[in-house]
Amino acid sequence: MAKQRFNFTSDFTNLNETQMSILEESELILGKVGISGLELKNVAGKLGVSASLINHYYKTGEELVLSTVIYSYQKYIFNIQNLNRDESDPEQVIRSWVENTMRWTRESPGIGVILEFPIQAIRGSKFTSEPSEILTPFLKVVAELGQRNVSYLCSAIRCLQKGTPFKVYPALQIAAFIKTDARFAMYSSTVGFTTLGGGLWIAGRQADDVKNPFWMKLGFDPASQINSTLNEMLKLIKTGR
Repeated sequence: MAKQRFNFTSDFTNLNETQMSILEESELILGKVGISGLELKNVAGKLGVSASLINHYYKTGEELVLSTVIYSYQKYIFNIQNLNRDESDPEQVIRSWVENTMRWTRESPGIGVILEFPIQAIRGSKFTSEPSEILTPFLKVVAELGQRNVSYLCSAIRCLQKGTPFKVYPALQIAAFIKTDARFAMYSSTVGFTTLGGGLWIAGRQADDVKNPFWMKLGFDPASQINSTLNEMLKLIKTGR
């Protein structure tokens, strides 16, 4: 069997209308149903086109899944940064990041799960027996996007900590702050991990669709309590400089 070449990109600016429609429909299916519901024929059926047309752009289901994850992840990151293009208040940038990250993980939990555990997308693949053939190029693109996302959030936290207007620091500068300032490292990891983990936790239990689940009877309202945690953390960042 000839070796399959997998190439991924975060540049979606030159996609034609058909390819964009494929990614958007794939994002809807993958985000809500997960890998089990995303097959080329399902996307083709939703769009009213032939499966061969999908194959023209994406040779395998794995390629479509991982390309969709990159597309959704990039869209979420760029959306936050575009929303705050003219924002100088770092606290508002942090709140915007948390709000939009929670929304993205709750609306598309299937995307978030694959982003964290991409090996699931190629388990039992007919096209490659070596996971690195597809995961290495995928993770390279994801790492670049993740660095941009983390640097953005950490920059807002650093500016709030120091009482300065919001600006984006280079990734190497953020790494230096984390290495030399334990408080900053704690603030950044707490806000980031609480938001991402909390969003996926809520999505996985679908609290809005379950009637009086046991943990809600105990008074646990995760969305409200994550917001309360954020409020207290922002106070701590501002006063614990």
